[in-house]
Amino acid sequence: MTETLTPAAGSPLALLFAITTSARQTARIVQDEERDMAATAAADHVYTAYPNTLGRAVDHDAWTDFPALRGHGLQPSAAAYLDGGLWLHHTIPALADYRDVLTLLVPCDCGHGYVPSLLEDENDLLELLRELRSAGGCAVHSDDTGGTYCASAPTA
Repeated sequence: MTETLTPAAGSPLALLFAITTSARQTARIVQDEERDMAATAAADHVYTAYPNTLGRAVDHDAWTDFPALRGHGLQPSAAAYLDGGLWLHHTIPALADYRDVLTLLVPCDCGHGYVPSLLEDENDLLELLRELRSAGGCAVHSDDTGGTYCASAPTA
């Protein structure tokens, strides 16, 4: 059985343990703030850039927020489930001049993954929704053969 190391009060090791604990708490606070900002930024973008469509359909509380994953180069983001397997994903990537990036994730018709579609504006969204409605809400394979060779992003 391993005993817990308890350094003497005021020792260098006690100070190092205190610094480590403080750093973890600070990182947790930063992550919580990033998550809150990601959900707020997503809702604000949808309400201002898509006022006649997504702004009316997606509630502020519909967004699930995610902190940055710096080791993988990912900025804070948020996702909202629409229905029928379709998701919205919002982020503001640092390398894209801090411009809002909204992506519609559509299930692939082969059932093996999702096909991302970058949304530029409401007209782009409406055109994509018309196509999806006629395709049963799934992205249809065009250049690939489907199955194990599907070019969509795999489901987890």
